[in-house]
Amino acid sequence: MRRLRRSAAALRSAAARGPGGDAGSASVEFIVLALLLLVPVAYLVVTLARLQAGAYAAAAGSRAAARAYVTSAAAAAAPGRAEAALDLALTDQGFTPADATATTSCEAAACFAPDAAVVVTVRVDVPLPFVPPLLRSAVPTRVPVEATGTAVVDRFSSLGATTTTAARR
Repeated sequence: MRRLRRSAAALRSAAARGPGGDAGSASVEFIVLALLLLVPVAYLVVTLARLQAGAYAAAAGSRAAARAYVTSAAAAAAPGRAEAALDLALTDQGFTPADATATTSCEAAACFAPDAAVVVTVRVDVPLPFVPPLLRSAVPTRVPVEATGTAVVDRFSSLGATTTTAARR
């Protein structure tokens, strides 16, 4: 009976140690699996954050540029004001003016006619983070994000200038 108890105790201790005595390998396996799963998820979060920043920059830039355009005191100063407003919106989100293109168009024949709508379309090319230079020629490394902003010229505006379309960069 004592032999049977000793054999059962030996089996229990061998089962607790695992096959081949791999005591403590669970922590190593957890670390390896955590790294294999955590690195792609972290990259996805960083990439989505940059894309969201690009979307914010495009939306805020188009809206601010359209407002700056229609509230200009002189028709000749309107494109410069719109460009300055767009540059400010881009730098707020960490982009440079070279990362974006903007197109301004008027729905009416005269941009500053009362109740005329001015439409500014902004396209921001968001670069993907951490892409090595070797892959840049084979893989698309920029994601375009586009937004449109519209502002209406005040009904009682005294400007009667005719500026139809202006393009930036």
